[in-house]
Amino acid sequence: MTRKDIIGLIGDILTGIDVLLSGPDVPVSSPEWQQLWALRKHLDDQQRELVAAQIDENTQEYATGTTKLGAANQQLTASLKDFTKIASTIQAVSTVAGLVDQLLKSV
Repeated sequence: MTRKDIIGLIGDILTGIDVLLSGPDVPVSSPEWQQLWALRKHLDDQQRELVAAQIDENTQEYATGTTKLGAANQQLTASLKDFTKIASTIQAVSTVAGLVDQLLKSV
């Protein structure tokens, strides 16, 4: 997965979160909505950092990180489709954000 792929993946995740947050299944007043919004903001910031970052995509650390990120994205995609699993979605977004943080720290 290239840096460009990761930026696109985050964009897709942000869109999925936006759809969830704008729907009736998670009220704006709920703690889950607030937590998901904070995670969305963090991912948005990370995406901007990735755009500006110079990342060596030829390291083992990068390869391992992107493999983990791909797996975490699959879990997140599945949980975004089921609005009743908001706790799973929050956990999956947290995992993705943590993995992106690790990639950014390796810069």
